[in-house]
Amino acid sequence: MSIFVLGGAVFIVSFCLFKWSAFRKTNKDQSWLKLSIVGIVDYLILVVGTLFTGILFMTMYTISHG
Repeated sequence: MSIFVLGGAVFIVSFCLFKWSAFRKTNKDQSWLKLSIVGIVDYLILVVGTLFTGILFMTMYTISHG
């Protein structure tokens, strides 16, 4: 159970760091719509990465433990 909690915490931290980095790179003239689209794309990338990493780790665990 703790591996899932740790994965969730890593996901939240990485998403927050993505958003902080994107916010710092924008200037005040850019629209919130563009920043929101970037946020949705970042979110989807992180979700897909988290799912594939979880599948990979569970596959490796299953193979190594028979």
